[in-house]
Amino acid sequence: MADDNGLSIEWIPPNGRGKIGTIIARLGQESYTNRTDIVKVSARSSLLDQMTRRWPALQEPARRQEFTAKLERLAADEASRIDKPQEQDAADAGTPEAAALLAKMPEAVRAEAHAMLQSPDLLKRVVDDVGLLGVAGEKELAATVYLVGTSRLLPQPLAVILQGPSSSGKSYVIKKAASLFPPEAVILATQLTPQALHYMKPGSLVHRFIVAGERCRAEDDEAADATRALREMLSEGRLSKLLPVKMEGRPETVLIQQDGPIAYIESTTLTKVFAEDANRCILLTTDEQEEQTRRIVSKLASVYAGGAAVDAQRIIDRHHALQRMLQPYTVLVPFAQRLGEAIDHHRVKTRRAFPQLISMIQASALLHQGQRQVDGDGRLLADADDYQLARRLLALPMARQLGGPISEPAARFLQRLRGWFTPGDTFATSDAKRKETGSQSSVYGWLGELRGAGLVEQVEAQRGNKAARWRLSGDAPDPDAAAVLPPVEKVFA
Repeated sequence: MADDNGLSIEWIPPNGRGKIGTIIARLGQESYTNRTDIVKVSARSSLLDQMTRRWPALQEPARRQEFTAKLERLAADEASRIDKPQEQDAADAGTPEAAALLAKMPEAVRAEAHAMLQSPDLLKRVVDDVGLLGVAGEKELAATVYLVGTSRLLPQPLAVILQGPSSSGKSYVIKKAASLFPPEAVILATQLTPQALHYMKPGSLVHRFIVAGERCRAEDDEAADATRALREMLSEGRLSKLLPVKMEGRPETVLIQQDGPIAYIESTTLTKVFAEDANRCILLTTDEQEEQTRRIVSKLASVYAGGAAVDAQRIIDRHHALQRMLQPYTVLVPFAQRLGEAIDHHRVKTRRAFPQLISMIQASALLHQGQRQVDGDGRLLADADDYQLARRLLALPMARQLGGPISEPAARFLQRLRGWFTPGDTFATSDAKRKETGSQSSVYGWLGELRGAGLVEQVEAQRGNKAARWRLSGDAPDPDAAAVLPPVEKVFA
């Protein structure tokens, strides 16, 4: 908090439930840093005396009173943080702000949002609204992005990387679906620098939906280091960093902590993503097929021809109200034990995939809370419909994540290869690029994915300007490889 005379005070809370935090004060170009227990009256009094000696301007009664008031407000906030039970942190995050903003919205908009929450076809109406905002097709993708945003209210939100060739509509789908979340719930960041998350205002990331831009194409050690903070936030739900600063003329190490958790989404044209990032995210793909292109062009042509007008702002307002109405329940999954027993245990990656599946089930229950039961302790209960939805949206992405089948775009590329070339004959990468309508980078990526799955064989490596040569193996993708998530009947038998 700062005043018009350039005096600011920042409080960095202690790690966990400790008492000693960091106070950073600035006056003009000068700064003062100290470690203290701001809740203690004696500590605040000592701090005020030290700063008055450092900055004589604080001896003026008005300035001293103003500075004292700021300290008192920071102390009150910190006392509330310490006194609040830890298990309530997630449930209370953002609720007062959302409720206040909801109360200011028009009654008619609130009535529409309430009716949507009670509707048995709620998710269909969500997808339809995304379509009305201009997205053609991609219904399951739109539903998934919306549930990822809703998962921000959970203790373990979801994270997604959306893959697809250039011009396949990745950013557009994300943009339109994200517009349905209120401003206080979303942080739009077209680019994240390595230290950006550490230095945001404390508390500004808690239960937020981070919508990032296009992923950096570099996949080297430097790029991996740049996303380290993001991986820590996605895994642990918080960031911590030790930073040396000067205090009283001598160096001292200060702990900077940034609390989450966050829901997260970004897009990329890369077909292969740095493994440590990919392991923490669900990998989704856009539809690059000709039929989807036809849908997009038809939608655009309708707009250019002066088609039926859509009240986009009314749609957006309705969803902002709906999201503000969502109560951040603790969500139980009563069938989690049976699901855990039925899921594939052969792959180590299941250990990371299973919590993601549970989070998707919980996000569905949270969105459909108007149709779900609440137990005697006030906890929301997920049901079979939530698992059925999660399974439909995640079956192929999780099969791929667990080392099962190739991605859908790569599988469709394989079908095209088999129409162009005869098994046993060889073809050059340049031959495939000439026939394929997708981008060159996609061709390289898909060939690499097919090679890893044993569906094509590289018979000659690239040498200078001479393209690599390939041969179709004659094998076909395993049709049962996608069945890594047990059917609903098996879980609820």
